[in-house]
Amino acid sequence: MYPTQTQEQTLLGWLDHLCELQNSARHDRKVAWETEGERVSCYAQQQKLTVARKKYADFREVPQDMQVCILERTDKAYDGFYSRCEAGAAKKGYPRHHKRIRSMSWKLRKYPKVVQRKTKDREKKVVKVRQTPIRETAWKHDRLKVPGLGEVKIYMPRPLEGDPKEVSLVKKASGWYAHISCELPDTPKVEPTHAIAVDVGTTHYLTTSDGEKEDNPRWYRQAEGRTRKHARDLSRKKTGSHRRKKQQQKLALHHERTVNKRQDFIGKLVYKLYHHQKNNVLVAENLRVSNMVKNQHLSKSISDASWATFFKWCADIAERDGLHFHQVDPKHTSQTCSCCGQKSAKKLSLAIRTFSCQFCGTVLDRDHNAAINILLRAAAALRGERWVTTLEETRNKNEARDKGLQNATQLTLFDALNKPKSLGLGS
Repeated sequence: MYPTQTQEQTLLGWLDHLCELQNSARHDRKVAWETEGERVSCYAQQQKLTVARKKYADFREVPQDMQVCILERTDKAYDGFYSRCEAGAAKKGYPRHHKRIRSMSWKLRKYPKVVQRKTKDREKKVVKVRQTPIRETAWKHDRLKVPGLGEVKIYMPRPLEGDPKEVSLVKKASGWYAHISCELPDTPKVEPTHAIAVDVGTTHYLTTSDGEKEDNPRWYRQAEGRTRKHARDLSRKKTGSHRRKKQQQKLALHHERTVNKRQDFIGKLVYKLYHHQKNNVLVAENLRVSNMVKNQHLSKSISDASWATFFKWCADIAERDGLHFHQVDPKHTSQTCSCCGQKSAKKLSLAIRTFSCQFCGTVLDRDHNAAINILLRAAAALRGERWVTTLEETRNKNEARDKGLQNATQLTLFDALNKPKSLGLGS
């Protein structure tokens, strides 16, 4: 987005108002629970908002749709808090007080539209459609209609797809951005024909079941030196001065560029695994990354790799394009031989990068061996949308057929993995 100076000052004022409104809604819920033991609903707070808009002028200056979305955001935070309390979670995650917020949202309303049918009686039908917030122009910049502000210049990298439902304005260090959420029809799942498994790591970002490795860029490690320099310069600036604000902008912009590099790498990597290599099934481990980052020696490397974001993007792209993504149990994938299925008698430490089987003599890269085991666990058969992940069924197609699996022929996709000659391991 490219707002004018006047429009940007208005948007910043709206962000401050919405932040105060969100904290006020949080305080209202907290007081009601501590004094009366009651839960305040989102509808009740919306009724109070209607009264406040009639009474106070500063409430009327901000669009009501944005205020309603802030109240719904607070209600969603409390719903998550209550659900965690009922589940007995260790960390309840009580909604916190916000010093500032960086985004505002509003939902696009539906408007009645008269449609005339091509019949003998020429009947007219009234349908409700959403008004598109984008006005396309013949110039470089299009226009985004913001309620209470007018049209703002925007640059669209691609046209909208589907039915737009919600718009969010986000303030970042590099400027303003508009996120438009659209509703798309469900894409039917394709028939699985080519599968691949990946084993993520810190030495290499991932290793596929075909033996290919992807280098780990280590974006945060590369930017760590400049981050330290910007932070040191910031500590030397006087609090509240203009030079300190400029230095804060430099540091925030540096962090944003690091995040953008990481997300660009992950997005291109996921697209490469699915479309460039023409795989319609991707299998990975179901790792608990939140527990793994508690390791003091590996926490920075795991956070820099951002495995959770990689798994999320795999699932989102698979859902969007009608492909398959599955996560299997990671237990003993690195400790089990992919050729004979025997578990190593001695637990292998992370320093050992080569797997040597004591039973069949297989010598294989540790990550490659784990990726093959991941694929074998997901290769039994596809029962509707559920993958059977028993290791023994992958080596016995008759057993899978006897159990009544709908598509036991899918096991032929992984026959080559069960033959030692295909891996160059000998008999």
